[in-house]
Amino acid sequence: MSGATNPKIFISYSWSSSEKVLELAERLLANGVDVILDKWDLKEGQDKYAFMEQSVNNPEVTKVLIICDKVYTEKANSRAGGVGDETVIISPEIYGNMEQDKFIPVIFETDENLKAYCPAYIKSRIYIDLSLEDDGYEANYEKLLRAIHNKPLYRKPAIGAVPEWLEDESIDLSAIRDVIKQIRGNKSDSQTKIDFLIRKAKDEFCSALLAIPKNDKVSYDEALLIQIDEEKIVRDLYIEFLEALIYNDFSVEDIVPSLFEQLYNETHNTIGRSSYSDAEFEIYNFALWELFICTTAICLHYEKYETLYKILTHSYFLREYFHDKQLKDHTFVKFRFYLRTIEEVCKPKCENPKFYSLTSEILVKREKKPIITKETLSNADVVLYQMSEVLGMAEDRWGWFPQTYYHCLRNQPMWQKLKSKKYCEKIMPLFGARTMNELRSKISSCKLNREMRYNGSFDTAPVILSSISEEEIGSIN
Repeated sequence: MSGATNPKIFISYSWSSSEKVLELAERLLANGVDVILDKWDLKEGQDKYAFMEQSVNNPEVTKVLIICDKVYTEKANSRAGGVGDETVIISPEIYGNMEQDKFIPVIFETDENLKAYCPAYIKSRIYIDLSLEDDGYEANYEKLLRAIHNKPLYRKPAIGAVPEWLEDESIDLSAIRDVIKQIRGNKSDSQTKIDFLIRKAKDEFCSALLAIPKNDKVSYDEALLIQIDEEKIVRDLYIEFLEALIYNDFSVEDIVPSLFEQLYNETHNTIGRSSYSDAEFEIYNFALWELFICTTAICLHYEKYETLYKILTHSYFLREYFHDKQLKDHTFVKFRFYLRTIEEVCKPKCENPKFYSLTSEILVKREKKPIITKETLSNADVVLYQMSEVLGMAEDRWGWFPQTYYHCLRNQPMWQKLKSKKYCEKIMPLFGARTMNELRSKISSCKLNREMRYNGSFDTAPVILSSISEEEIGSIN
């Protein structure tokens, strides 16, 4: 039955294919196509040429099928009798005045060389070949049906957003992009080349962070928020860099700690300067904190548990004082910073000054899907807190405070799965454990700490045993 959504077509053909055309028309009708066919719609006393012309020019007719066989082609080319009149109707002028895809040549016959019979004036158009048999016919009939219903097999995807790095990019990041491409596409076994690429990448990331401009035309707190926005491009490239390392099975557990040491030491350097303020380092502190959380989220996503364990247990040699080169060993907890300008200057002026943490709110909105999301960022932040307790990592008595904990699920899926013995065996390397008893012992050492919460908050940061009881660990296969 015809309806508002049923496309309407007209079929132009010669008497030589009338039976096959009727079969095609009936099948199309059954498949939701409103077919105008002279056998059905041309009544006695009507002008057949006017009927053809009106059908072709009817704006409701979305497609005109030109059924091409030997007779149609010869008559169309010679403009001889009957079907020749269709050459007048479907002419180059009509092509020019209508949408080009309105006309579909449909091949019903080929010559002895399997060359399709097709009138000269439509030879340049892509046709649908229904001269084939069996599977070939059915495949091409589907193409025809899709063309009529405008349901192509391959649809062009929607256009995405303009990449952020094209929008007024104030930092030249072309060198980083180039080295990431080289790392991802690396086929060389040469360790010298690999070392060179890694060294270049680390140098370029340091240069990029240092190149983030400060806007002197606005207040220092506004300038910091602008810098954080611009730093996201660098962070996104770091994520691509880390994925390229994992893809090529490079030594992430060695490369990442080395990069963090270099990033910290080169951005926290005041040698040769007579004065500086702590506020000017907050952009770098935010970047390091965010990059470490992203590193954790990526390692968890790709189940690089041993790699993450080595990153978390690495001794980081960082500048003890900004004005000299003396280094001191630190745990990863050193990369958790309190950003005073954001919390004490920006937050009171933001749209919701009652946020527990503006730093946290900024972080969870900086998604890079599909892996870096609000959920994976807050989960990674909480895991860093939990692992700092399990591994006994602290800086000046304090472990990693998970600023985003109130965004994290209380029952973390990665810990709920510890009920499975098989999963426990997979995740043991994250804890540096070798047996189930050792795993249980390490997990139980992470106790709920009522101090791990914001002022005014009832909820504390969850521990692993917030998601599963010790007895449940490894209780099923």
